[in-house]
Amino acid sequence: MALNPRKLLTVLVTAALALGASALGAGTARLATSLAPNTLQPAEATGLPDAAVIRMMFEGLVGFLDGELVDELASSWTANEDATSYTFELREGVKFHDGTPLDAAAVKAYYDWVLDPNSSGARGRSQLSAISEIVVLGDHELRIDLKAPNGAFIYLLAVSNARIASPASLQEYGDDLGRHPVGTGPFKFVSWDEGQSVVVERNPDYWGEQAKVDRVEFVVVNNAATRVAMLQSGEVQFIEALPPQLVPVIDADPNLDVVSTKTNFLRILQLNTTKAPFDDVRVRQALNYAIDKDQLVNVAVAGLATVMTSPIPETTFGAAPQPPYTYDPEKARSLLAEAGYPNGFDVKVLTFTGDEYRTVGQVLQQMFAQVGVRMTLDQQERGALVDQIFKPVDENPTEAALVGASATTGDADLAITTSFVRASFPPASNNWSFYENDEVEELVAAGRATGDQAARAADYAKALAIIWQDAPWVFLYSPDSVAGRSATLSGVAYAPDNTVDARRAELR
Repeated sequence: MALNPRKLLTVLVTAALALGASALGAGTARLATSLAPNTLQPAEATGLPDAAVIRMMFEGLVGFLDGELVDELASSWTANEDATSYTFELREGVKFHDGTPLDAAAVKAYYDWVLDPNSSGARGRSQLSAISEIVVLGDHELRIDLKAPNGAFIYLLAVSNARIASPASLQEYGDDLGRHPVGTGPFKFVSWDEGQSVVVERNPDYWGEQAKVDRVEFVVVNNAATRVAMLQSGEVQFIEALPPQLVPVIDADPNLDVVSTKTNFLRILQLNTTKAPFDDVRVRQALNYAIDKDQLVNVAVAGLATVMTSPIPETTFGAAPQPPYTYDPEKARSLLAEAGYPNGFDVKVLTFTGDEYRTVGQVLQQMFAQVGVRMTLDQQERGALVDQIFKPVDENPTEAALVGASATTGDADLAITTSFVRASFPPASNNWSFYENDEVEELVAAGRATGDQAARAADYAKALAIIWQDAPWVFLYSPDSVAGRSATLSGVAYAPDNTVDARRAELR
């Protein structure tokens, strides 16, 4: 996304500014976040606030930088042909913040602890459950063997729950590990005032490029208007979760910028393909043609989103752009008539409470009405909605639901299997459309069964083309993550997974 007249800056511009500076900066960068972290231990992390702070102090064998998979503690890795074994060469000379050397034995000791059912690392254990054995091959070489072929496994190692803590810290802190984070990252832990703030400081012994600020402080400020006021006053230099209605406030200040980043989140209208009229592909395609998605984005989120071009986010590995469903009400009416609905039909759409979903629902109502589809919006609190859409197919009353979807690992395998394969029918997972296609199943299985990433991407591209034409969803948009930033700060922005990445923070 390029700089537009409203000063929307891309994460790539921010990164370039940070990487282009050679001198070390000074001072403390203060970031106002909307939610407080629950733990600072990677294997216990449960949400975005945890992940943002953990990223500062911990690294994995691999990780993400601006949405791209990169080597971190591994200098290189390979997978065997059927993706059942991954071999890693580790960087030499790396130390944890407590002085413990990083070697193959340390990685094995930590991951073995995570995989132990008696450890407190339940989230990490779930993420790494595909592992059957970790084998030390040398001081700085190890192999991870899997229970079954999984070409997507490397992406699981890049998420927060797979970042690596010092094995010595396991012994020293035990069950209190989450309050004593010891990693290898560019910043070290200083303090955590629970519910209020977390402070980290530059790690002078970091193996990579040195941090450009002395400290970073994450300050918890729940109210969006208060965060804006703190940014305006200079009390903080960055605020996350900037609502679209407050963008003009930041825009009007010459000393502030609005930072908008593409994400791997989606807004979709899922259609229950087991219920009439949505058991007819022509009806599902008609609804896609009935929506002016550019206008929807402008009205619902002030243009701060990207119209979907594929069933999975375009920031995801394996995403393949598809021919667009252009806005064509006449074609929509023709398809509805062919399917036996010349006068349209009535439909109840379940959705969350909240301004964005309400606004999107109202826009869809108006556009669907132009092709004879009479839509009723049923807004429910999150708990009630989840209870309904996760009912099994024979008990599920949902006709359609305006909801969100995501690709948390940044890889097509999880994004497709979560939403478009039979094994993910509720209550097991998120295939709320109860969509199934034998060819899609075969292609996803083939993609998982190889360690050749190019071959995987080719299989996913074929599967996505089929899903796009089958249209189990009305494909809407991918919302941007929007933040406010002082002109004195660079190098801080959202990552595509909606976490704030402040590793390259720089004050000037």
